[in-house]
Amino acid sequence: MGLIRFCWRSPPAGWLKFNICWIELEDKAGCGRVLRDMEGMARAIFSGAVIANNVEEAEIGAVKIALDVFIAMNSKPKEFLFIEVGSLVAFSWCVNKVLRPWSLYSVFAEIETAMLMMGNVVFSSVDRNGNGMAFSLTMASVNQMQLFKAWW
Repeated sequence: MGLIRFCWRSPPAGWLKFNICWIELEDKAGCGRVLRDMEGMARAIFSGAVIANNVEEAEIGAVKIALDVFIAMNSKPKEFLFIEVGSLVAFSWCVNKVLRPWSLYSVFAEIETAMLMMGNVVFSSVDRNGNGMAFSLTMASVNQMQLFKAWW
């Protein structure tokens, strides 16, 4: 039986990609994100504890933060961005407005507003364990009291 490995895949030329990872440990949860260019160089990171009713809500909150960080760091208002989401449910909410829960209406309204300020945003669904750096940020985030964000 072979070993299955998940690894990061680069975005197309001219695009950037945010990878997400989340974890639940007992009564705590955290998330981490890494923004990389097509060479795999990290351009931004964030991590922090997550307060959400379920994993899907936590991922949608992380999508909103990712868009906020991307807009704050970006000198080019119309760059292209991939956002990888680990939950199939959260992915379906991102790509199909009809499926979004009413309880997250205000969060999705903010996401839509942020997307209008940007170029193209593409959502994809991936295995949540496919990025070692995002996983490391997530492990560190569980006990953080505040959200950590950095970009360069």
